[in-house]
Amino acid sequence: MKTGLRPSVAFAACCTILVLAFFMGSARAEDIVVSAQIGGDSQRTRFVAFVSKAVEFRAFSMANPYRIVIDMPETDIQVPGAKGRGLILSSRSGLLAPGKSRIVIDLAAPALIEKAELLPPENDLPARLVIDLARTTHKTFFASAKTPPPTPKPDEQQSAAAKPDAGDRRPLIVIDPGHGGIDAGAVGRVTNTLEKDIVFDFCRKLATKLEATTRYRILLTRTSDVFVSLDDRAAIAVKAQADLLISIHADALDPKRLGVKALKEVRGGTIYTLSEEASDEQANVIAQNENKVDVQAGVENEQTTPVVSEEIASILNDLENRIKRNRSASLAHYLIDHMKGKMKFNIRPQRSANFRVLKAHGVPAVLIELGYLSNEDDEKLLISEEWREAIASALGEAVNAFMAERQAHIPL
Repeated sequence: MKTGLRPSVAFAACCTILVLAFFMGSARAEDIVVSAQIGGDSQRTRFVAFVSKAVEFRAFSMANPYRIVIDMPETDIQVPGAKGRGLILSSRSGLLAPGKSRIVIDLAAPALIEKAELLPPENDLPARLVIDLARTTHKTFFASAKTPPPTPKPDEQQSAAAKPDAGDRRPLIVIDPGHGGIDAGAVGRVTNTLEKDIVFDFCRKLATKLEATTRYRILLTRTSDVFVSLDDRAAIAVKAQADLLISIHADALDPKRLGVKALKEVRGGTIYTLSEEASDEQANVIAQNENKVDVQAGVENEQTTPVVSEEIASILNDLENRIKRNRSASLAHYLIDHMKGKMKFNIRPQRSANFRVLKAHGVPAVLIELGYLSNEDDEKLLISEEWREAIASALGEAVNAFMAERQAHIPL
């Protein structure tokens, strides 16, 4: 079976190994984290990253929840989302922006960075980045926690593409591959395939299908394996004056929250629209998972433009918001109706919840869950390149038909 994806790194049961990185030929990824280990207990824990050469880095702590963040030049790192040891609960890493990588360490308890230093190579050992953590109180941790530097915005080339071309009157469709970079998203239960890789490949296929019609301008919110905040994704659609925003995901259910039985029973595609109140508990859980990705990437979890504040919302014309909601719901219903013979849908395929990524003011938007990586049957489909190709074609045809029908009556 062809997947066209890079599976996550398989990693040994030994809990001391946190990071496995590979030389992938990136021109800018010259300083590679080869491996990392942890040792210690619940009072003091040491994190050691072995690097091929000296690198500049910045380590700081963040609250809500307790985290340690390490920023460094672009590297090719993969940190499996596994349990840690001592004060370290888990960790992850990835590209935060072109030229900048980040490691985020989740803490099991509040801890201070007692020491952070880069040791030179010695005794046949490579250079080592050493982070020593010491347990502290909640109050002391909060006093030491720092506001992270501003999240890098999407690259200039991508931003330039978002500028409307006054001479091109074709509708603009923004396609949003969920997750990316340090935010891996869900992980396949059997194959460990990453959600960010599945949806990125799918979105490129979908973009190709729609561009082939020559009827639309297409813009991807990310064009590589890089992190883009939720608000920036919505802002791209608003700034570009998009006619549609389609966000693509392949989530996983938490067996601890919903039970192992749900992993086997809950499967199939689901299309979500924006609403303040979730349509059901499952929709609420999915929205909560998606809305916390900024926190997991070590960036501020605050809603900025284009999320509408209460004060502004009270001034805005309610008619515009109602039109957006109606068009979003109409698109969701249309896509399900036209794809149900080609794609397996969830028993409740149309749902709604308070997704931050869908808060692109004035832009009709849907979030499509292609399936659940927590379900073995769905996972087999999601990792299949042939399946992604077929469903991308089906979705492209449905979107094209929807746009053609709506433009004939009420232009978006």
